[in-house]
Amino acid sequence: MNKFVWDTSAIINIKEPNSEGYSPGHSLYKDLSDGWIAGEYLNIFPSLAVFEVSATVSRMHRDGKKILREFYLMDDHSVLYDVDKELILKSNDLFAKTGFEKLRGSDLVFACIAQVEGAYLVTLDKQFSKDVLEYIKVLDLNDSRGAPNYRRQFE
Repeated sequence: MNKFVWDTSAIINIKEPNSEGYSPGHSLYKDLSDGWIAGEYLNIFPSLAVFEVSATVSRMHRDGKKILREFYLMDDHSVLYDVDKELILKSNDLFAKTGFEKLRGSDLVFACIAQVEGAYLVTLDKQFSKDVLEYIKVLDLNDSRGAPNYRRQFE
């Protein structure tokens, strides 16, 4: 089963297409649900991201941008992942690993979830160091801003 941990930047991207109506986040989400990417899958949304998405949407509203506040991404292939004591215990050895020690705030949380779950980390955030790539699979949607180039990883 392919698992995908969605960070805040990728979640916002699902909700915010470009001027042509395309977003790599929405495209990936749809490719998974439509079966274009074959096999069972699970979208993992860290509970912390719910707060970050809400704060980002509020900031965008203050800036005059239109974006839905609702967190409408949950379906039968999605889970809300608790950031709790159990995750801390499973992640404790990761905190000092090369690369992980460079991550800040929620980036560290999302990377730890991806490693613990053996999942892809779906992101538009370029802050993830190359050292972390040794431990987790990063699906950088920046390479897919104009077209779904992420598909190459699943062919």
